[in-house]
This record gives sequence, C-alpha cells and structure tokens, in this order.
Amino acid sequence: MNSKRNSAALVFVVLIAALMAVAGTQFNARGGASSAPQLEGSWEITVMPDGGDPIVDIGTFTSGGGIINSDPDPNLSTGHGTWVRTGGDEFAVTFVHFLSDQGAALGTLKVRSVIQLDKQTDTFSGPFRTDVFIGGNLVQSICGTVQARRISVEHIEACP
Repeated sequence: MNSKRNSAALVFVVLIAALMAVAGTQFNARGGASSAPQLEGSWEITVMPDGGDPIVDIGTFTSGGGIINSDPDPNLSTGHGTWVRTGGDEFAVTFVHFLSDQGAALGTLKVRSVIQLDKQTDTFSGPFRTDVFIGGNLVQSICGTVQARRISVEHIEACP
C-alpha cells in the first residue's frame, strides 16, 4: 500500500512539474515563443541585508503578476504581492508579510525591489528595501541586495 502511495505521489509530482514547465512558456500574438525575458516561475532567492547575514527564501512569480514568497523565519507569514515589468529585463516587485511573535500579530513587513533578469544565466539581482510596520507605524527600514536563480525541473535518478 505504501509503495502504491509513493508511486502515485511521484507520478503527481512529475505531472505537476511538466505542467508548470509548459505553462511557464509565454507566447506572443503571432503564436511564437516570446523573446522577452520571463520572470514567471519559482526562484531560490538569497537576500543580503546591508551589514547582516544572508537569508535564503523561495519566491514564485505568477503569469498574472502575482508573487508568493516563503521565508524561513517562523515569525513571518507567507508573503503576497505583485510584480510588473518596467522595461526590457527590469521588473518592480512589492510584497507584504505579516509579522508575529509566537503567533501574536505585531505588524507587517513591506518588501520592495527592482530586479534585473539575466536570461542567459536564468538569474536575477537588484536592490531591495524592507519597511517594518508595528501598529501601522514605520519602525525600521532594511536595505540590501538580492540574487536569485530559477528553480528548474531536474531529472530524477533511480533509487538504489
């Protein structure tokens, strides 16, 4: 029974990965693949606050201009927001996390960034600013840079 469940889960994961790869392809009005750099997809993002230690999180950019961001900090909710192409390979991004202390709501973090996409290396980078609001009041701003690499579908090797 466990083997059937594992096989079904594996088939499901492979199908989802294939659908995401196909859905991530953008087409222009003439029916061909778009040559413009595309941000859609999931990214492993290294956040480097000025004077602080790097943090790695995951961001998913949707084709409709949405972003979902997962941060390893247990005091932050999943971030939700939006992105827009500002020209060529440049994008503006804004998303918000709820901030809590052991489950008690404290405030929000608003993250803004302007990123440059490098289509050749499937990476992006740029500056960011995070504003921390407690009770609706700005109490701190944190600036730095981000670097990211696209999460790609990988071949699975047979298990021993």
